[in-house]
Amino acid sequence: MNKYDVRVRYAFEGTYTVAADDRDEAKRMVAQDCGLVLGGNIHTTLDDDEVTDWKFGCHPDLQVLSVRQRGGKSPMSVFGDRIEELRKDIIEAIRQLLHDHAMNAVRFPEEDDDPVWVIWFSDNGDPYECRVTGLRVTDSSLTVIAEDKESGDEVECYSPFELGAKNIDWLHEMYEAVWRQLEESEKVEPQTEEQ
Repeated sequence: MNKYDVRVRYAFEGTYTVAADDRDEAKRMVAQDCGLVLGGNIHTTLDDDEVTDWKFGCHPDLQVLSVRQRGGKSPMSVFGDRIEELRKDIIEAIRQLLHDHAMNAVRFPEEDDDPVWVIWFSDNGDPYECRVTGLRVTDSSLTVIAEDKESGDEVECYSPFELGAKNIDWLHEMYEAVWRQLEESEKVEPQTEEQ
């Protein structure tokens, strides 16, 4: 049986209600005179008329930061697993938005004043800046459809390792673009494409 050092972070989140002249003073008061000690309680050194109330849950959120085998050379970061989970969550949110509108694909308008831009790499490894023009989803995949900025050629990405399907920032921008188009638009026609 091996021994492992598992590094974790416990996060308590809550609100102090303070009487202060402005935001900066309120922030300073809480930073300097309010706190929590393991084995103790939420506390403050301020008077009752300065801190009028506080609300905190008694159970913290737990984040596992790293796992290292005792005697091992370096910790195994769990960031990769967390990023992959977030990537899947964003793709699932895009899929759900389309499903809620009876769609499996969406095309973004050409006149979009805030398009999503991604970098696509060719088979030779050459980078191309591309504007995302549409998305297509199935039960198990997301296809990103984009147009090369220089040539105007259309490229499609089926794999999470190409184009913007791996980058969580770009995926988040794609989700926002779909949300804006479907939730803010008055007239959205259901769109389905052949699988």
